[in-house]
Amino acid sequence: MSSATDENERPQWLSDQYVEKILKKYLNENELKLQSVNVKPATAKGESFSSVINRVRALYYVPLSKEPCEISFLYKTTFENNGFLASVLEKYDVLNTEMQMYEKVLPQMQKSLWDIGDEDQLFARTLYVDYGKKTIFFEDLSVKGFGMANRLVGLDEQHMRVCLRKLAKFHASAAVLNERLGGSLEIYQRGIFNRHVNAFGGFFEAVTKVCAEFCVTCPQLGDYYREKLLRLVPHLVENATRCYDWKAGHFFTLNHGDMWTNNFMMQYGGNGSDLQDILLIDFQYCNWTSPAVDLHYFFNTSLADDLLFHHQDELVQYYHQVLSQTLGKLNYKQHIPTLHELKVQLLDRGFLAVATLLVNLPLLTNDQTEDADFECLLLDNEKSQRFRKVLYENKRVQRVVKVMLPYFDRLGFLDMLE
Repeated sequence: MSSATDENERPQWLSDQYVEKILKKYLNENELKLQSVNVKPATAKGESFSSVINRVRALYYVPLSKEPCEISFLYKTTFENNGFLASVLEKYDVLNTEMQMYEKVLPQMQKSLWDIGDEDQLFARTLYVDYGKKTIFFEDLSVKGFGMANRLVGLDEQHMRVCLRKLAKFHASAAVLNERLGGSLEIYQRGIFNRHVNAFGGFFEAVTKVCAEFCVTCPQLGDYYREKLLRLVPHLVENATRCYDWKAGHFFTLNHGDMWTNNFMMQYGGNGSDLQDILLIDFQYCNWTSPAVDLHYFFNTSLADDLLFHHQDELVQYYHQVLSQTLGKLNYKQHIPTLHELKVQLLDRGFLAVATLLVNLPLLTNDQTEDADFECLLLDNEKSQRFRKVLYENKRVQRVVKVMLPYFDRLGFLDMLE
């Protein structure tokens, strides 16, 4: 066996023998013989802040094959050579969470849908999960024509409806699986905001202060909004964390936890414009909470401007329709929330929309990636300060904030000081 690979990207443990073992098990072909392995990065700088994702292309022979077969798959692991970042991610338990998702939870959720005749695929298939090496291997969706949408612009209604259909089925199948497993999914409690660790709080506060200073430069906002945001900063983390908290009478389920454009893979037809399918990826921050968390996060990071400003209600109604229908088909034993009840949850947990739009939207749509790395989210040095200021140089972010800050103010979200 020989290897063709970029040795800077390939860890020593990812040997030819290791890859061959994975493929034998996944393809159920004990006589498989590996010919070569090639490893390359699968994400560009600024696209993934909390993991390393590489693409593996392997050539192999099986009995009676005259030409080598080819397979492409991805493997995902934590930052291998950065102890500081690894320690932070360990507090959020992101690798264990995602490994358990890919090995145990997601396959059962998918099967529950297929068992009722729902042919929607929600996720990439799992090849192998190695707990010892804290690595997940899963199918490379790009082989099937899947790719990422443009993260710098919002998703249109066609994309949003397919995304929301998949998200609603994710939430419904998780709620039913939790019911069948006696509440075992409720252990996942480490979303981006949670009651156990607060590594990201300083970044949220710092970027909100940058937004406050932007307000002074904008005649539509001015000192009024600057002062409101500065008063809000000390309460921001607590207010956002409350949006995740349990509350009697609220519908709870497993949330994706990091629901935005780049965590969907889009499949298009031959002309590149005919949307055919969408799959969810990246399950590091899955947590048991209200679906309002995923909806607020998704809408305020990923909606096209017109949909964000004028059509959220219609999208929530569509999501609820799929959620309630799927819960019914899966024979969910508990109360299925009405549309009104869901909207009450969204309002009750609406502060998350503020934190997400003011901080996550600028972060996730930033197109100046020179300083874009995970350390900028956690440290307070010259580089991170420069990075935060750049976020509010984005013209789209400025345009959205000018519209949404007054909207949040009318809802009273900017006066949540207790």
